[in-house]
Amino acid sequence: MRLLTYCSIFILFVLGCTEEDYEAATVTFYPSLAGSTTEPAPGTAGTPFRVDLVTSRVLARESQVNIKVAGNGAGYGFSYVTNPPQLQQGIITLTIPEGETTTFFTITPLNDGVVEVNDYEYTFTIDQFSNSIRSSGQNTFKFYVAEPPLVDQNFNDCSGAPAAFTERIVPGSMAATLWACTDFGFPNESTKAVEANAFGKGAGVSNSYLILNNPLDGTDFSEMIINMQVYSRFSGAGQIRLKYSSNYSGTGNPEADGVTWTEVPGFAAQLPSAGSRAWTLVKSNLTDIGDEQIYLAIQFQGGTTSSSSNWRIDDFTIKIK
Repeated sequence: MRLLTYCSIFILFVLGCTEEDYEAATVTFYPSLAGSTTEPAPGTAGTPFRVDLVTSRVLARESQVNIKVAGNGAGYGFSYVTNPPQLQQGIITLTIPEGETTTFFTITPLNDGVVEVNDYEYTFTIDQFSNSIRSSGQNTFKFYVAEPPLVDQNFNDCSGAPAAFTERIVPGSMAATLWACTDFGFPNESTKAVEANAFGKGAGVSNSYLILNNPLDGTDFSEMIINMQVYSRFSGAGQIRLKYSSNYSGTGNPEADGVTWTEVPGFAAQLPSAGSRAWTLVKSNLTDIGDEQIYLAIQFQGGTTSSSSNWRIDDFTIKIK
């Protein structure tokens, strides 16, 4: 009789156990709360990025999790897609099967054809859940998509002459080539860069323009952001300036009759001192170009064969918006 009583109690206990008797399950983003990638080039596919969620225990019943999506991109299907897809705008619904503890989704960046100086930022927030899941832990995941620069030149493929640029020497000035590749680039002289130096280059005074090969069309942007790392190893005569021209032909004498060049505001004031031997990030903004096509150039002027500063340029980028 006593054995029967114990068995009855055990059976009642087992049959009477419900999901509420277990510790409440929590769902959380894990192990990372942030990720990043780069927008793919036009005509190429982006790489899916996986985002994982886990629960605090094995689930007794199949459960769903709704993830709310917000961001500054051009929208679902334009700037990014997810898997599973968003059946409801701005919502991803995930299912965690009975007996499981994990689920995931992927986000794939797309090239939306929109050039933005600001990178895209998306926020994924656990918004709702059902059945065995009763709460959320780390409920927000941040994802960043970097906008590729319009121009991105690190000079690492430089061989003999600066890639993506052409040197134009003003007639009557020092005739030697002044801009050349160097093996001492940013950040620790282990990569290549481009360097201007007039020392030992012969008669005259330097006046040479390193001109970006492809012109920039002002109809495509309202603002241009130009960044570069600048370094000077030796002091002496000569200076560099960042300039643009809307009436240069792209070939020949950059100071031919009628050609005008305008200094990019704020560039010269940010330069390191000649001979300072410290890499300096120089950031310049160019606005109010209008609808004109412009050429951009770095001018090295004033160096001589007996006295010349030198200037290295690396990680040259242009973003527009």
